[in-house]
Amino acid sequence: MGQTVKKLGYGFDEVEEDVTDFTYSKGDVIVVLSRHESSSKIPTLTVHHVGNPGGTPMGGEPRQLGVAHPRLLTSIFRELRKLNLGVEIEIEATHHGPTLRGVPVIFAEVGSDETIWRNETLVNRFVESVLRGIEGVNEVDCRNVVLVYGGPHYSKTAKGLALTNCISHIISKHFISELNSEVIHQSIERNITRPNTAILDSINRERREFITNLLRLNNISIEFR
Repeated sequence: MGQTVKKLGYGFDEVEEDVTDFTYSKGDVIVVLSRHESSSKIPTLTVHHVGNPGGTPMGGEPRQLGVAHPRLLTSIFRELRKLNLGVEIEIEATHHGPTLRGVPVIFAEVGSDETIWRNETLVNRFVESVLRGIEGVNEVDCRNVVLVYGGPHYSKTAKGLALTNCISHIISKHFISELNSEVIHQSIERNITRPNTAILDSINRERREFITNLLRLNNISIEFR
């Protein structure tokens, strides 16, 4: 996908290291334009925050979340939704590195196979939408910032909420069984805009009580689905 972006004439900085474990010192926030791979090969545009909620990292450090930027992720997602390209628009759960300290990172991705990555019309409109999302970030109302715990990797809950709320970290059902108190604390505190609401999506009773108790100690309102 990067070759298509360069061919179109955009002059973004390139990541020379592993895209899930790089260092970067420029700017106050990093938006990574990347390709997205899926065995389904369904044409999809996605956005997500970074971090490893569990003990097996994909780049970065285990059980460490990056800094979320709810207003910016939501702004980019809303711009992508305006595209009429016949592709899915998704918000993915928080996953993979880099787990940089102090600098928020958002991935915006084109998927899900080489035919899509080389589609110049689609990639061009994707990039322009991401840039509009960045430019319009301050127009997004973030009075309600939402955390999501549970649910699938492609978060239907977050996708619906993002129309009227800002989306912070999403911890998918795949990590709920090993989720510890430190990662829950990180999901609240590692944010440019602190969350005030959490959605617990189809979580069993034992885990639900554990997460709920910690959220209430941090003055986070809770909804169950």
